[in-house]
Amino acid sequence: MSGSLFRFHWPDERLRPYISAYFFLNIPSGEPSDALMYPEWANIRIALSGAWRMRIGDTEAATPETWSVISGPTTHSFRIHTTPPATSVSIGLLPLGWARLIRRSAALHADRVDPLESVFPEQAEPLRRALLEAADNGTTDHAAACAVLDRFFLSLDEPHKPVPPLLPKAYELMLDPEVTTVEQFADALGLSQRHLLRLCGDMFGFPPKLLLRRQRFMRSLVALHDNPGQPWSMLIDNNYYDHSHFIRDFHQFMDMSPTEFQASPLVNVDRMAYVRALQLGVRQQKLQVGLPINRPVMAKR
Repeated sequence: MSGSLFRFHWPDERLRPYISAYFFLNIPSGEPSDALMYPEWANIRIALSGAWRMRIGDTEAATPETWSVISGPTTHSFRIHTTPPATSVSIGLLPLGWARLIRRSAALHADRVDPLESVFPEQAEPLRRALLEAADNGTTDHAAACAVLDRFFLSLDEPHKPVPPLLPKAYELMLDPEVTTVEQFADALGLSQRHLLRLCGDMFGFPPKLLLRRQRFMRSLVALHDNPGQPWSMLIDNNYYDHSHFIRDFHQFMDMSPTEFQASPLVNVDRMAYVRALQLGVRQQKLQVGLPINRPVMAKR
C-alpha cells in the first residue's frame, strides 16, 4: 500500500464509549496488496471504490466495485486483499458498541464476515449511498462523511437509556491483566460461571476462558509492536508460564511464530500507528490492534 493515505477521526462524543474511531483509507495507485489484520473487535467496513476481498474463517466477502460488510470480533489474523485505486471507510465497534448499536449476540458474528445488510437490512445501502455522496473523484470529504456516520449511529442509540452497569464493568475486568481466570472474572461480576459464559458470548463473541487468553496474547503483541528489534522473550506478558506457552498462543492467534512476525515488513503498521497517534492522540486502541501488515501481491499476467 505504498502511497496510501490514512486518516483517523473521533466519532461524536456521545458515541465514544461505543465506537473507537472512523478510519479512512485511500490507495490512489499501486499493485494489488494483501493486509494481514491482527485479532480485533468488531468492524464495519464500507468500500467506496476499488476491488476488495476479505476472508475470515470459512466466510468471505468480495466485490469488484463497492462493498459493505460487518466482521465480528476475531481470534485469528485474517487478510484483506485490495486492488487500487481504492477508498474505504471503517468503523471500529467496541464491545459496548456492539451491545448498544448492533443489539444481537456477538457470538453470531464471531470470527466471520457478513454483509452489512445482515444487521441493518434497511439502512445499509442508504448509508453507503450517503458516504458515496461525500466522495468526489475518489477524494472523500471526511467532515461530511463523519457527519453521515454520526447521524447514522446516533439514530440507532437511545441517549436517554443508560448502559446496564454490568456491561462496562465486564469490559473493564476483561481488559484487566490481574484477572487471569474465569473464576476471578465471574466472582468480580457477582455472576455464576454459566451466566458469565452467556454474557461473554453476547458481548464479546467468545467464552470467557478464550477471551482471557486472547487479551493476554494481545498485551504481548502490543509490546512486540511497540518495541521493534527487542527480544520477544523479554516482552511477553507475565501471565505466560514460559516461552513455549507464548509460542503456542502466537501460532493459534497469528498463524505464525514470533520470529516470523518480527521479520515481517511492518513499515505500514508503524506508519498507521504513528498517524493514529498524531491524529487522535493515542497510539493504540484498547488492545484492539487491528493494524495491517501489508505485503504486495503480484498481479496476474
